[in-house]
Amino acid sequence: MSSILAISLISLLLVIVYRNGGESSTQRYARAGQSDSAALGHEGSLIIPSHVTQAVELNLSERYMDRNRVDYSELLQVYVGSDEDCCTNKDPIVGSYEADNRSVKFIPRFDFVEGQDYVIRVQHRSDDNGVFHKLTPFKIQANTPAVKPEVTAIYPSGDILPENVLRFYIHFSTPMQPHVAFEYIKLVDASGNVDDAAFMKFKQELWSEDRTRLTVLIDPGRIKRNVSTNLSLGPALHKGENYTLVVEEGWPTANGTEALASFSKSFFVSDALRELPTSENWEITAPAIRTKDALEIKFDRPFDHQLLHKDIKVFSAAGEAIQGESLIGNHETEWYFQPNEAWVNEQITIVVDSELEDVAGNNFRDLLDHSIEIETRDRSPIVISIDLTP
Repeated sequence: MSSILAISLISLLLVIVYRNGGESSTQRYARAGQSDSAALGHEGSLIIPSHVTQAVELNLSERYMDRNRVDYSELLQVYVGSDEDCCTNKDPIVGSYEADNRSVKFIPRFDFVEGQDYVIRVQHRSDDNGVFHKLTPFKIQANTPAVKPEVTAIYPSGDILPENVLRFYIHFSTPMQPHVAFEYIKLVDASGNVDDAAFMKFKQELWSEDRTRLTVLIDPGRIKRNVSTNLSLGPALHKGENYTLVVEEGWPTANGTEALASFSKSFFVSDALRELPTSENWEITAPAIRTKDALEIKFDRPFDHQLLHKDIKVFSAAGEAIQGESLIGNHETEWYFQPNEAWVNEQITIVVDSELEDVAGNNFRDLLDHSIEIETRDRSPIVISIDLTP
């Protein structure tokens, strides 16, 4: 009797551990689909997460200590949504798995969102050695007052965009429900026609960590000339035409308490950008020494809003980074650097990452739409020396 009791106590225990910080890459372990990845479990073996930064740890029974026989991605999964519509035709949230001697952790790539419905799915084995799953829904309660959901900005911000514009950044006032973006985001032409094939639809939507910024890409196959999608459907945007990027009303917030009001951005399509960007076409205005005047750069084209914040840096002649704030203006065609302290060097250096892209996805190394015979340029950053004014 005691041995039977001992066996029945060898089971799963789900405990909560705080994340170690930083984003983890998506990794899947071992061989998928093996029946030996099943583990023993029983009612009440779950402890529900109570904080957005917590990860999930699953203590394995002795029966499954052989790490080569366990596929953790089959054993433990977390889904967005309710248990009523989980989990057929849905993908689990992205994360990584880490194992020690007796347990496995599931670490979500992004923090959980307060108020969002989640479902934990754990694989179990029945007495006759069959495999089945148990679902446990949970929701992390919000500790902050609700913010009215609205679109706060869309980039590129200009009302004239090139025919081969690659991506849009949509900013929201509060975290939004994931996995439903293209039920609400539409590209509409001047006649009111919706292009359902305009956007690239990934299994995992391209959200910022706080889920308040969504990156939406025009399908590159519609942009690149002479590829199959472009030949069969044509470009998503046509020079000389007007379009509207629409975010329809009804999109739920992450906590499901409110819904987004409709928002739209209209723009006119100009010539495609099909030449490499070069700093030789920039107009740079040097600040005066011993002042806190801003360093100014005017571009010949609009650049990617997010990349402008990180791909241009300012250094002293000695190579020390100058601290300050970068600001973007005039529909991403101007960049300003406001130093924290007055300029003290007679000469400064602007360093531009060669991966900086314009709004069409062209960087300083190669074009997004280029012939395979064309070699890419050197990866070295662009270095520009500037003499400050007296």
